[in-house]
Amino acid sequence: MGTFVVIVVVIIAIFYLIKFTIGFSYFLPVVVVDSQEAVVIDNRLGKDRIMHEGINYIIPGIEVIVKKVSLKEITIDPPEQTIVTRDNISIIVDVIASIKIKDIFKAVLGVDDYKSSAKSLVATSTLDVMGSMNLVDIQKNIYNISREIKEKMKEDTERWGLEVAQVRIETVKLPDSVKDAMEKEIVAEKERKAMLLLARAKKESAIEAAEGKKIAASYEAEALKHEIDTIKESMPEMDDQQILEFLTSVSYIHSMKNLSSSDNAKVVVYPADIQKSMNGFMRMPGLDEDTGKEDKND
Repeated sequence: MGTFVVIVVVIIAIFYLIKFTIGFSYFLPVVVVDSQEAVVIDNRLGKDRIMHEGINYIIPGIEVIVKKVSLKEITIDPPEQTIVTRDNISIIVDVIASIKIKDIFKAVLGVDDYKSSAKSLVATSTLDVMGSMNLVDIQKNIYNISREIKEKMKEDTERWGLEVAQVRIETVKLPDSVKDAMEKEIVAEKERKAMLLLARAKKESAIEAAEGKKIAASYEAEALKHEIDTIKESMPEMDDQQILEFLTSVSYIHSMKNLSSSDNAKVVVYPADIQKSMNGFMRMPGLDEDTGKEDKND
């Protein structure tokens, strides 16, 4: 009985010894590999090999499973990091990437932990790219920065048998002081645009008013020319100076007439030079002295 117990204890001890040291893969001849996975096999006597999807066989004790790897895209999400831009502004950046294994041997045997190495590479590449830029350039080129980070990672990831499928900048957090300054700048820019619009409207209004005055002056000049031509045809004995004095006097009389017709007007006195000019005009041949009109009886 005692011998049986000792044998059982020895068997259990050997079981746990194998499990927690070399593993049972040394003794199991069949290995089932799932879809989108690969298994790296270390051959103690020959060349290492890779098992792909399906049922595979190994030589117990000589071949051993080194590592199972996924052939799907793997998400790499390093923690947020603080980056000081070229213009000395601290920003907090969160970047996420995805990688895919292209060379299984390089990924498993060429680097200790390809996932951890890729995570560190994402962080350092982001720091190199964004740390060399001003904050304004980062905000303007946020989508191009992802491509730059991906390109910067390319050399190292190829050496590790990896391919960077995507790099995406999740968030860029700014200090409160910078956000306040940017908000004030936005408000100032809106006010500036409003002032420009108002100035442009005033300018257009002034141009339209000037064009109106120009057109009105053109009509007035045309009307004046018509009056002068009419007077010359009716009274050819009047020279240009007399016609000008006459038209000025008539214009003045009309304005005084309008003034005298107002409720506040009491007495309106015409200047002596206007009366003299009109009297001289009415004494011209062909005009009635009392009315200033042509004598139709002649």
